[in-house]
Amino acid sequence: MADKTPNKILQTLKRFGMRSLFIPPLVAGIFIAIWIVGNRPQPQREVADEASRMLRVIDVPVVDVVPRVVGYGTATPGQTWQAVAEVDGRIVEVHPELESGSFVNKDQLLLRIDPTEYEYAVAQLEAEIKQAQALIDELTRTEENLKASLAIEREALTVTQREMERLRQLASRSATSQSELDAQQRSVFTQQQRLQDQTSALNLLPAQKQSQEANLALKQAQLAQAHLDLKHTEIRAPFHCRIGTVTLDVDQYVGTGQDLFEAYNIDLVEVEAQAPMSEVRRLIQNESQTASLEEFSMQRVRDVFNVRAVVEMASSDMPARWEARFMRVRESLDLQTRSLSMVVGVDDPYEQVIPGIRPPLLQGTYCRVTLIGQARPNQVIIPRHTVHGSHVYVLDDEQRLRKQPVDVAFVQGEFAVIRSGLTGGEKLIVSDPAPAVEGMLIDPVADDELLDRVVTDASGADLALPTATNQDQAGNTGGSDD
Repeated sequence: MADKTPNKILQTLKRFGMRSLFIPPLVAGIFIAIWIVGNRPQPQREVADEASRMLRVIDVPVVDVVPRVVGYGTATPGQTWQAVAEVDGRIVEVHPELESGSFVNKDQLLLRIDPTEYEYAVAQLEAEIKQAQALIDELTRTEENLKASLAIEREALTVTQREMERLRQLASRSATSQSELDAQQRSVFTQQQRLQDQTSALNLLPAQKQSQEANLALKQAQLAQAHLDLKHTEIRAPFHCRIGTVTLDVDQYVGTGQDLFEAYNIDLVEVEAQAPMSEVRRLIQNESQTASLEEFSMQRVRDVFNVRAVVEMASSDMPARWEARFMRVRESLDLQTRSLSMVVGVDDPYEQVIPGIRPPLLQGTYCRVTLIGQARPNQVIIPRHTVHGSHVYVLDDEQRLRKQPVDVAFVQGEFAVIRSGLTGGEKLIVSDPAPAVEGMLIDPVADDELLDRVVTDASGADLALPTATNQDQAGNTGGSDD
């Protein structure tokens, strides 16, 4: 039993020794691996590049801004003439061009009413005037004759009175009879009566003459009215005009006050356009101007506004434009829109016609009116869509997005005028940067087309009128207006 125990121990040690033979190589391998890992070169650390966003930008421009206000209205003639019959009668003559749409010249005879009755009235009154003048001349001669006769009668009275005095002296000496004295007294009384009759007749002549002169003046006034009635039998154009509605024909009888036709002045077309008061204020350079009531006049109003106007056809594919002038402001605001109505006029619209480019400005044309004020120099402008509340987005020197507060003076068209916050030359982000993270890196792309459009809009360069040169260039393209 004792012998078996050592044998078992030897067998156990032998088995353990055989199994432990792999331990030294394992330990050596571990040390080698640790050495390799500890002495291998460290890998290079690579830092990822920061992502940037591509956005459109422009350089903030400084330009001379031309303020403008846009309104819409309908073209109406500057002057409308309603032809009305001023005398009764039958129409005996009508001008062949007296038709709707025809053009007629100033003083051209358009129609004639039968003048026969009025010619008779003129002839009768002329005869009555001659008769009244003859009566006045007769009274004048009578007055002269009476004055001469009165002088003679006074002399005759003097003679009879001297004879009466002589007879009285004779009677005092009983050298004549009482009957002769009485007869001479009767002669004196008779001569005094004749003198009184002549004097009375002469005194009545001025009143008779005045009555005839009044009758003459009445006849002359009636003759003037008769001549006026005769003149009214002819209806002539008061100015160069275009005929509108015509409601007459030859042989038609017309009465006094009857409407015959209407015509429109072709020298002026007016357009009344409405615009909000807030926009109209932009047209006034010096908003602090005041004027007393004594200074108010239409010229004063024109001086305060100091604007020009451009009229365009708003309802046509043809981009026709006319230069216009500011004429007046209506007396009140529109009750519904609370807008101010301003009237502009286009002079000689038919003379401004350019075939195929600018037609005549006809009555009833729906127009777009642009009122243009005096340029405001050195204004900072930006596209209006780049204003986000009270700030804009710009690029700093490191091409990173920054929020810049701004104060907007006013907005017009596609641009906004900046009062403060920008001075010009800054890189303005015109794309929508949402989500906008301040400090994020931007890859800018210049938007020259937007910049040119905004500058053109602000400077008013897009308001140039078409000329004959434009027409020639259009014709050289070989296209057709149809």
